Amino acid sequence: ACAFLLLLSQAGQWHPPADLLNHLLPQLLMVSAIFVAMQLGFAIRYRNSLWAPLAIACLVIGVAGRMVLPEIAAAAPSPPDRHGRNYRFAVFNMKQKNHTPDAVIDWLTNNAFDFAVLLEADASVIRAVDRAYPHAANCLENKRRCSTVVISARAPAKIRGLASWDPQNRKSLSAIETVFCLDGQELTIIGAHLSRPWPPFAQNRDLKDLLRHVAASNDRNIIVAGDFNSTPWSFRFRAFDRKLGLTRVTRSLFTWPADRIVPPLLPLDHIFVSRGIRAGAPHTAAA
Repeated sequence: ACAFLLLLSQAGQWHPPADLLNHLLPQLLMVSAIFVAMQLGFAIRYRNSLWAPLAIACLVIGVAGRMVLPEIAAAAPSPPDRHGRNYRFAVFNMKQKNHTPDAVIDWLTNNAFDFAVLLEADASVIRAVDRAYPHAANCLENKRRCSTVVISARAPAKIRGLASWDPQNRKSLSAIETVFCLDGQELTIIGAHLSRPWPPFAQNRDLKDLLRHVAASNDRNIIVAGDFNSTPWSFRFRAFDRKLGLTRVTRSLFTWPADRIVPPLLPLDHIFVSRGIRAGAPHTAAA
């Protein structure tokens, strides 16, 4: 079954629906490894009848591992320069139906980030952290409510809304570009929230739109961050990663689901930086 699913997933290079299976490669890898261990345990008694399924399971491990393990084993970014000016940056999907808004307010207030990209942001929470983050801009340039917001302690020099027809990010790209003047240089921060994996054609459209927006930015210091709803070993996201021309610093950082019952199983949130920016190793915050 794992081999059949893996074979279908390879068609994702040409057919977007098949690429959805690649999001489950770590699970296929774990199931196949467990199956191999079970087969080896029975190999003494049933060795003649188990060589074929053992070979198939090892093939699945080899192919899936070739796509997943380099991502997990990637080296962490170099630490930032301690003698230079450092800035704290956060990406946080608040969930529109968040049942603990007070905990969110405390987390944002106590950490005192220089910049934060908030996704599925609640307007009441934004108002509650106004003292710590007096400047907030959403993906419709504050003309109407939009759930993708950049908050900061300093005023942005420029705001550009990049949301398409669904600013609440249910069926299209929800993104914002903000430009800050720091130490005589401009820093562009693009916060983005992409459609869910299904239907796959909508997410492909979002990735293309985001590529176009990043290409239109003239700043050489740029951060692109957000909830991409996509794993780094899917064919579509790997193509996006190559074309973007930035460095992805969130490698092997599993972020979904973020609850206390099930540990994070998939890396869906990503941060990209230009070569002129040195980023320290990112981490997930405590619940």
